[in-house]
Amino acid sequence: MTHGALIDIQTRSNGFLSEISIEDCDALETVLVTGTYHPDAFTQTLFNELNIPCPAPLPRAVEKRRMEYLAGRAMAQAAMALLEHPPTPVITQDGRAPLWPKGLSGSISHARGRCACLLSRDTTHSFGVDTESIASGQSLNAILAETLNATERDRVTQGPRPPATNATLTFSAKETLFKALYPQVGRFFGFDAAELTEPPGQNNLTLSLTTNLTETLTKGRRFDIQHCLTGTHVLTWLSVPTP
Repeated sequence: MTHGALIDIQTRSNGFLSEISIEDCDALETVLVTGTYHPDAFTQTLFNELNIPCPAPLPRAVEKRRMEYLAGRAMAQAAMALLEHPPTPVITQDGRAPLWPKGLSGSISHARGRCACLLSRDTTHSFGVDTESIASGQSLNAILAETLNATERDRVTQGPRPPATNATLTFSAKETLFKALYPQVGRFFGFDAAELTEPPGQNNLTLSLTTNLTETLTKGRRFDIQHCLTGTHVLTWLSVPTP
């Protein structure tokens, strides 16, 4: 792999993208690319500069949605280059999930200035990635009230990290789990479908299903989700074998 593709995308973004880098995801034929995007530097012309098609409905969307879409697809473009796959548009299918070109499987995330793409040539697995800014104030209260149960709220207060960081990690991990399982489940399921089993560890945390989602994704099945902290944000990712 070379960082040349990352430098090229960053340069062509005219200040919109910075700090594009490769994270260690510890998986064969798989890359995890992250970056920072800068709202003040966004212009609609960047879609052309980065050779990323702007789908028909998107120009009518608010600027925040357009810049997030561009940042996520730029990470996908960088990941394809690292896997030596020809740059291919990644359209959005039902449920707003990306539809990957043949021979690839992956996931995209963006949140408050950070973006990420987990992409693989291993199509025997489905993938999930999520990045979130560490919550505070009303955002933290919403996570605690709407995405964690009483047991989880107790567990995120344990360990060396601040509860806000652990709560954000747990929320992000549930988002990652949803993205990884959605191709198999084929429908939306709530945050209460999985529960944090113990306080988040140094580099991973474990979620356990609280209900049956499919014949193979059954109550009690555990998922070990990797994570890291990137300053003001958390990053979580997961791969799941497809049946």
